[in-house]
Amino acid sequence: MSQHNIMGSEAFNKGPFVIIRAVKSGGFRRRRSRSIAAYVVVAVLALSAGAAAAAFALGPLLVQAEVATPAPAPVIPASAPAA
Repeated sequence: MSQHNIMGSEAFNKGPFVIIRAVKSGGFRRRRSRSIAAYVVVAVLALSAGAAAAAFALGPLLVQAEVATPAPAPVIPASAPAA
């Protein structure tokens, strides 16, 4: 379908005849880049919130208290043979 076809009452419009000489490009590109930036920000916030929740939940498992090891038993030397 051609974009130049005039259909219906468009051909008999009483408004002024307007010629568009130039249109600034980039409106769609700006909207798309803003939405991509918003998705990235939301993803980073979600990942950081998930990491913080996991660290809070698993914190006691990740940071283990030092276990007190018993002192080694004293070594008693074997009796030396009498010379």
